[in-house]
Amino acid sequence: MRKIIYVLALLFVNSYLCFPADNLTDKLDELMNKYDKIGMFSGVVMLCNEETPVYEKTFGYADWDNKIPNNKETLFNICSITKAFTNTMILQLEKEGKLKLDDPLSKYLSLYQGETGNKITIQMLLDMKAGLGDYLQDPEFNKNPFRFKTINDFLEIIKSEPLLFEPGTSQRYSNSGYVVLGGIIEKATGISYEENLRERILEPWGMKNTYFMRHDDKVSNTAISAYLDFTGIKTNAPFHASPSPAGGIYTNADDLLKFYKGLKESAVFPETFVIAGGTDTWNSVLGHYKNGYTLIILGNFGSMALEIEKRFHKIVKGEPYEKPMPPIEMDFYSILTEKDGEYLKEHLKEIIDSYGLKYNDIHLNMFGYQLMNKKDIDLAIEVFKLNTELFSDIPNVWDSLGEAYMNKGDNKLAIANYKKVLELDPGNQNAKKMLEKLEQK
Repeated sequence: MRKIIYVLALLFVNSYLCFPADNLTDKLDELMNKYDKIGMFSGVVMLCNEETPVYEKTFGYADWDNKIPNNKETLFNICSITKAFTNTMILQLEKEGKLKLDDPLSKYLSLYQGETGNKITIQMLLDMKAGLGDYLQDPEFNKNPFRFKTINDFLEIIKSEPLLFEPGTSQRYSNSGYVVLGGIIEKATGISYEENLRERILEPWGMKNTYFMRHDDKVSNTAISAYLDFTGIKTNAPFHASPSPAGGIYTNADDLLKFYKGLKESAVFPETFVIAGGTDTWNSVLGHYKNGYTLIILGNFGSMALEIEKRFHKIVKGEPYEKPMPPIEMDFYSILTEKDGEYLKEHLKEIIDSYGLKYNDIHLNMFGYQLMNKKDIDLAIEVFKLNTELFSDIPNVWDSLGEAYMNKGDNKLAIANYKKVLELDPGNQNAKKMLEKLEQK
């Protein structure tokens, strides 16, 4: 089962001034030219020294289907960098005495019965330790994402989602938790999240090109997210999801620099940090380093912004960086078409390691879905089957294989694989739903 989430990475980095400004910009330009040469970046890159831009360059297209180039003013979806805006407003309200970080959720919202709302604190929500999950994976949300227009619309489905763990006992990435923080902001101020965003950040910090943009809003010079498939072809793949306090703000490089300046002046973030957000078609980074440099990367395909930041960070420290490479799925496809699945199976760990990635089931799973999207169902089944051989104890690999067989029309094998999911994970609701649907046939 494919999963799309807004991803937020907040990393505290230790950087050292290893290069003068001209050398650092030259090295960044050299890195970006390498990405451009292999066609692996589309977007805007800005490097600032003490808040002054010293490098700004655009790559690729805002609209790949119609070949409309990105420019310096192009707007991008920054996905979970939106969480930094929500975090900032919570800390502003704390400074104003309108809330406390150790306040219980129940003081502001009645989402849970009994003591649960008293156990969850605002700090837990900020730290993703409250036990809430991800509304983007909720079937009720995915039935019609466009109907979610207010925070209360989101809260109506979030309150029915079971907690993943006892509040405060663990940590797990949570889009739902940040939507709840948006509800707390509204309750503490008496106005909407969007109004708070405008009055607390956008207007005072001069961010005139930043939008809490819904799917039917029309704003000029907005990039369209693109899908990069395993053959290297890029096509428009508009990301349709309503914005929330967890993700979905659109902005450009100049305004994101203004956001950093506002953070610096309000002292709500540490001296050095990297914030990243993305889906499988958007990726953005805002990073600040001890040497006084700020890096902004806005991209409209793949996860290239994070890859570029990791290499730039090594440049800052005077260390060699890994050679930019195409997505691993392109390597998989080449092996399958030029060699065979057995070779891929034998060399999978070696291939994954060469990309500096964690060895797990996710890589083949994502590749399998790319094949299904291209209607190459037989090859997708081969890849999913290979994944079940390598990671047989993971329910999701059997779920994906079951879905592939169902798409092919082989209900018998689809049922067998969904039953395997339930053997490994008896509470898996998707497998139960699919089995019920298949057995009715």
